[in-house]
Amino acid sequence: MTKQDIITAAFVVWGRSFYSNMSLTDVAAYLGVTKPALYRHFANKEALLSALYTDFFDRFAFYLEPNLPFLLQSEETEKVLGVARIMTNYFINHKYDFIFFLNLVLGQEKPGRAFRQELKQRGLLFWDIEPDSAKKGSFSLIRIVSVTMVFSIALFHFKLMHVSDEITVGGSHGSVQAVLDLIEHGLCEIDASSRLPDFAGLDESFTRLFEALNQYDLQNHTASGQILKALANTIAELGPWKASMNLVAKKAGLAKSSLYSHFLSKEEMLRQLFLNEFEILANHMEKVVALCSDPLSKLYLTMRIVVAYLRNHQDILRVLDWVRLQRISLGFLMPERGQTLFSFVKDLPLRSTLANWDELIVARWVLFLVVNQLMIELRHGVDEVESLNNLKYLFNYIITGVKGWKK
Repeated sequence: MTKQDIITAAFVVWGRSFYSNMSLTDVAAYLGVTKPALYRHFANKEALLSALYTDFFDRFAFYLEPNLPFLLQSEETEKVLGVARIMTNYFINHKYDFIFFLNLVLGQEKPGRAFRQELKQRGLLFWDIEPDSAKKGSFSLIRIVSVTMVFSIALFHFKLMHVSDEITVGGSHGSVQAVLDLIEHGLCEIDASSRLPDFAGLDESFTRLFEALNQYDLQNHTASGQILKALANTIAELGPWKASMNLVAKKAGLAKSSLYSHFLSKEEMLRQLFLNEFEILANHMEKVVALCSDPLSKLYLTMRIVVAYLRNHQDILRVLDWVRLQRISLGFLMPERGQTLFSFVKDLPLRSTLANWDELIVARWVLFLVVNQLMIELRHGVDEVESLNNLKYLFNYIITGVKGWKK
């Protein structure tokens, strides 16, 4: 048994639990050896985890290096599509590398081992492919494309989760192309850019309605909102790794036992807190989509109400980010009634390559993009005007893809 055998096994064993359980005992059992046999190669779990980082970035840099000269010489759209093509090809065909990338690299398990810095150490200035204009603002086309790529690849692997550990390159070609088509052309088959909604008119109607909805929120502050606020304050004060439910209870003026009094677990309690808040958001969505009949306008207004509500309730965003860092599994956080509010999606002229995307998948993709953008804005202190402009850029990308996107 070599060091590489252990590293390869750890990618599989820890990847199957999405790195929620990184046990040397499990790796040893997978290899059919005793745990002390691992210690002859790695002093402890941290040493093995460090070796996984090195192995992943060495292999990914080796794959990426031949393609960089072409990307650096291309114009912006081709650069973005080139990055999408390279990374989609790689991660669709390397499931356990994708799980590592998703959970540890993007999840920032080790902040000192960030994606850009690791590639730079290997002589690859990967982020130089991003134009200067995109680096200055809070909206980045290449980041939004990367988020689409991550969502689509995760969807691909989730569907095959119980089928096989390995994917043949030939068998994945159609899936790679479907991801690239979505990124390049967006949701709609037709030239939707020629019939984009009247943003000014919709914004005016939305503003009048949202003022009334905001008053409703102030008058109906929920207990779940109080606990989320206490958790967000604890996270802000102590950082995501030191925040505990015991401290949250103290912030909320409650005993820790009372937090769990009606729930079987911390996960169940957090899930119900979010569902309570999102039920209110679903009420707002119902009123907003009733303002118009055109499905493109309904999609824009749905995105607007999600952004407006979460900007007014930033505690929800902070706690969602904490849940991500803690790898707390809460499932899909959308009330059943909220899902029916996306029924207008079936009236959109969806691309033929998205025939297997139902309303729920479209809703998840749109919300994934919106929440990711809001997280970035929260970290940068973006004001309401800039946030609204970003939303319109995002909407255009969702409908028309990279080819129709303009900023």
